[in-house]
Amino acid sequence: MARSLRIEYPGSVYHVINRGNYRQRIFSSDDCCRSFENTLFDACHKYDWILHAYCIMSNHYHLAIETVNGNLSVGMQWLQSTFANRFNKLRNVNGHLFQGRFKSLIVDKDEYLGPLLHYIHLNPVRARLVKISELPKYRWSSLWYLNNKHEYPDCLNISSCLYYAGDLADTAAGRSKYLEYLSWLSEDDQQQSRHKFEQMSRGWALGTKDFKKDLLKKHTSDKPENCWKGEDINEANIIHWENILDGCLCILKKSRRDVDTDKKSAVWKTAIAYYMKRHTSANNKWLSEQLNMGVAYAISKYASAFEKNEGIKDKLYEQLITRRKT
Repeated sequence: MARSLRIEYPGSVYHVINRGNYRQRIFSSDDCCRSFENTLFDACHKYDWILHAYCIMSNHYHLAIETVNGNLSVGMQWLQSTFANRFNKLRNVNGHLFQGRFKSLIVDKDEYLGPLLHYIHLNPVRARLVKISELPKYRWSSLWYLNNKHEYPDCLNISSCLYYAGDLADTAAGRSKYLEYLSWLSEDDQQQSRHKFEQMSRGWALGTKDFKKDLLKKHTSDKPENCWKGEDINEANIIHWENILDGCLCILKKSRRDVDTDKKSAVWKTAIAYYMKRHTSANNKWLSEQLNMGVAYAISKYASAFEKNEGIKDKLYEQLITRRKT
């Protein structure tokens, strides 16, 4: 059964994005931007979020949120529905405001939070709404508060961006150096590539392969039938299959070396392939490559023969069923 992937736990950090329905310009006036900003601050206080950065564009927004209590979904539902009500009253209109559920990418705080904050702050420049020299005056961004600390909301942790730009001090000099850093970064395409700017709004997580694999292992159900749907989510399914395959190998006391050296039609390989075909959405191509079982169509042939010969009664298959249920 396909379902959306949303990992939530205390202390998790997210890049959250959503757009206006049919990409409409919902933030076309200062009043609308101010209303969203105030609603965002209300949500942060209500749900005990730490807001590391945000930027409100004409038809979408970017947020970098840390959830102390692992409550992103409930908080975002309140934020979007409350703002939609306020917006409709402000404009005297009705109907859906956002294009659907918000998109969230869970963030490896150590490796990716810094680049994400810089990416969010540079959004108005990248969208050519303002020149880099005008960026500090762009009102609807957390960056604006860097030089307007007298209006600083207590849910906003603007010092995060200073830290990830070289542990800069939260002083006039440090804030000036951060603006210089953004100016340099905006003109250096190679550095933006190193910071993975092109990946900041794609997929389901911002982090290394090990970070993502660990996330799925720790914070999602271990039931094999998990299958996630959504834009750029296929990577999560593949990592989930890898975790299940690793578990199967461990149960049967096999290694990746055994995968490479044992024959393609080995009974233990067929038992794993059959198990994964029945309990996951793993396809033949992936299974044949991971288990070194030859061409993709061979998987179906081996699985069919396994079932016909009552392989499901085989002790190896019984081990997989029994151990993975515990």
